[in-house]
Amino acid sequence: MKPATAEHIPFLDYFRGVAILSVFLLHSLFATFGTDRLAWNGWFFNWHVGKSLLLLLPATFGWVGVPIFFTISGFCIHLSHQRSRQTGFTPFFLRRFFRIYPPYLATYFFFAFLFPPTRLSFSMGSLSSNVEELLSHIFLVHNFTDHFFFGKVVGALWSIAIEVQLYLLYPLLLIAASRWGWQKALLLTAVLEVGMRGSESLVTFLQPDHRTTHLLTGSPFYFWFSWALGAALADAWLKGKPLPFRNPCNFIWPVLLIVAYFFRPFYPFLFTLAALTSVWMMALLLERRTYDFITIGWKKYALDHLRWAGIVSYSAYLIHQPFLNATASGCSIIHGHKLPSLLLYGVCLLAWFPIFGLSYLCYRYLELPGIAWGKRIIAQRKATAL
Repeated sequence: MKPATAEHIPFLDYFRGVAILSVFLLHSLFATFGTDRLAWNGWFFNWHVGKSLLLLLPATFGWVGVPIFFTISGFCIHLSHQRSRQTGFTPFFLRRFFRIYPPYLATYFFFAFLFPPTRLSFSMGSLSSNVEELLSHIFLVHNFTDHFFFGKVVGALWSIAIEVQLYLLYPLLLIAASRWGWQKALLLTAVLEVGMRGSESLVTFLQPDHRTTHLLTGSPFYFWFSWALGAALADAWLKGKPLPFRNPCNFIWPVLLIVAYFFRPFYPFLFTLAALTSVWMMALLLERRTYDFITIGWKKYALDHLRWAGIVSYSAYLIHQPFLNATASGCSIIHGHKLPSLLLYGVCLLAWFPIFGLSYLCYRYLELPGIAWGKRIIAQRKATAL
């Protein structure tokens, strides 16, 4: 296989679009029903629920958007760092900081201080708890505690904290790969992630009602292998080596994913299986001579929207959940009582279009200026050094 030369890989935008829309479907389910999956009854799901939730059961798989984001992140981070050809990790961390943190902090402050449904109260009765909530999110450590993991403001931000911590682990991953090769480096991360997930699975097997602390399930090591898969794929693609994970036999991963979804002791491994499925599909697409999709008519408009959803996916991820929950609550207030579940879910789905518009504005006026700001600082540092 020839070394990679393209600066942009279009299908990744579509992948991100699938990921954000999957998460949106899942959170629309939560806004409608107050849950995003069936409850457990011992080791299996409790199927004695309303017909509406059963009809929308495929939407409960929307969580796969997060492992898709993680594998794409590992791929793109390694691709970007290797192409930059810059020595040291200071430029890397500066790029990641200005890419991630300004829009994250701006949107979090908006929801914490200005958006009425999620605004934090700093009265004497809740001052201490809300200050801790605020500080844990500012410093991106809220994923380590049960109390702040989902938080009071934007529940989806747990993955952003883990993502940033995986950036901090990236130099260690590169050191391991340079000394022992990518196979052994992946083995190291797999032992950590699968071992931690296995311990959770064992506890669940022995005590189905036990809830594992987020000190374990919120650790970046709990996701390290899933993220590193994308980096290993990027390294092989950059160097023109045979791509890992491209073997057609890897179809076993989505099969195992679906089977494991319905059996609680295997539930902790779902994220890893979804990441393996994602990186397999990425490898297959990377072997194509063209990475874009050419269509006409309504399919073209649908795919164009999917691509743009991928482009603004980070902003959409940051802002969609509070607006979704506010939409569901607002429907109840306006209508006088809760709408039928399927109708309310439909309203939540329609909320995607204004949320998409807001996401574009956030991308245009927060993400892009933050990226440009980081590039200027890196260029100034380089000029000063010369």
